[in-house]
Amino acid sequence: MTTPLVDEPAPFDPGAPDASDDAVVGPARRDRAGRGRRKRRPVDQPRVPITLELTGFAHGGYALGRAPDGRIVFASYGIPGERVVAEITAEAPSYIEATVVQVLEASPHRVTARCQYFGPGYGQQCGGCQLQHIEYGEQVRLKTEVVRDQLRRIGKFEDVPVLPMLGQERPWEYRNHMRFTVRRDGDVGFMQRGTHRFLKIEQCPIALPQVNRVLAGVQGRTFGTRQLSVRVGEHTEDELVQPTLQWRPGRTRRVRSGQPFLREELLGQRYRVSSSAFFQVNTRQAEVLVAYALDRLLERQPNVVVDAYSGVGTFAALVAPHVDRVITIEAQTAAGDDAEVNLGQLRNVTRTVGDVARVLPGMDPSPDALVIDPPRAGVERAVLDAIVESTTRRVVYVSCEPATLARDLRILVDAGFDLLEVQPVDMFPQTQHIECVAVLDRPDPRIYGRG
Repeated sequence: MTTPLVDEPAPFDPGAPDASDDAVVGPARRDRAGRGRRKRRPVDQPRVPITLELTGFAHGGYALGRAPDGRIVFASYGIPGERVVAEITAEAPSYIEATVVQVLEASPHRVTARCQYFGPGYGQQCGGCQLQHIEYGEQVRLKTEVVRDQLRRIGKFEDVPVLPMLGQERPWEYRNHMRFTVRRDGDVGFMQRGTHRFLKIEQCPIALPQVNRVLAGVQGRTFGTRQLSVRVGEHTEDELVQPTLQWRPGRTRRVRSGQPFLREELLGQRYRVSSSAFFQVNTRQAEVLVAYALDRLLERQPNVVVDAYSGVGTFAALVAPHVDRVITIEAQTAAGDDAEVNLGQLRNVTRTVGDVARVLPGMDPSPDALVIDPPRAGVERAVLDAIVESTTRRVVYVSCEPATLARDLRILVDAGFDLLEVQPVDMFPQTQHIECVAVLDRPDPRIYGRG
C-alpha cells in the first residue's frame, strides 16, 4: 500500500541548509563555497520522479538516499528506513535535492503533521518547520545524531562526547517571537517555502497561543506596513507588536502595538527586551539551556567571568550573584540599552560596548571562565586566539549551528583545551534547528596562555 503526500509538484526550496565536501550535512554550503553549483528546476517545470531507499539523516532535516548514478540525494519530508518516491527539485554534479511525494514503505516514526501548512503540497507550504512528519522522540534522536556527525566530520573528533538531546515536554505552542509578512489588502502570513509567493496564515501550532491571538486580531485589519513582528513574554504575558499599526477603515482595532520593549523572566530573573534585541524564542527551553550552562560554568568556582556576545545580559544577571566579577561584551546598541537596565543594580558587573574580537584580546583582568553565545557564523578567529592567550580555565560555548561549533571546538582543542561534553538542547521542536552547549576545560592555562 502506498501513501501519497502531495497531489501536485512541490516548488524548489532555495533555502536548503549546509553541507561539507563529502559530508552528509545538506547542500547549501557547497554552493556558497563555489563548488558544484546546483541547477534549479523552475517551479512550473514537471518534476522527475526517483525511487529511493532512505538510509540516513542530514543537517537541514533531510533524509538521505542514493540515486542510480551514485549521487547522494537530500530528500525533504522523508525518514530514514523508508522507501519513497521523490521528485527532483535541484541537481549538482555530486548530489541531488528532492521532495518526497509518495511513501511506499513507511517508517514507524511517521506521524500526521499537526499543521495544515506543513508538507510538500504545491502552494501551501510554510517552510518554517521541517520535521512535523516525524514522531517527536525520533526527532530528538535524529538531531542528536546530526550533532555527533558534524563534530566527527567537521571537527574531526573521533570520540564524540555528545550527550542525548534535552527534549521538550510539550513540543508545541512554544515560540514567543514570530515575524509575519503583511500584504496591501491586510492579509498576514509568510512566504511559501522556497518562493516569493505569499501564504496567508490563520494560526501557527508552534507559536504561543497569545501570539496566535495577536495574529487573529490583526488579520485583514491593518495596512501601511509590509512586516509585522510579534513577541510575547510567556511568564509575564507582556506583548510587543511592531511597528505601530494603522487600521483599515471599518475594521475594529483589536491589538495594541508600537511597544518599545517587553519584559520576560528566566529562572526568576526579569529582563527587559527591546524590539530589535536578541532573546531566545523558546522561554521554557531557554531556562533548561541557561540552567545547564550556568551549572557547568560555576562548577569550577571562577572569580572573573566574561559573558561574550552578552545581548541583554541573560547569563550575566544570573551568574553575578555567584562570582566576584562579571564583564559583559556586546556591540548591538538596543541590546546594550536593555543590558544597562537588566544589570544596572549589579555592582560586580562591568559592561563593555564593542566587538568581542576587539575587546577580549588583552583584557585585564583576564577571565578564568568564559561563556560565549555567538551568532550562527560562530566565533571569529581573533576571539578564539584571545581565549587561547587568556588565563581562561573553563569555556561554556552556546551555539545555534553545529557546523561552526565543530569548527571552533577543533581550534580550541588543538590549542590545549579538553572538550568535556556537548549537550544538545531542543530549542526548536518540529524544525531542523539545533542548539548546543559545549564545555571545555584547560587544566593549566599558563602552559598555553600568557601565564
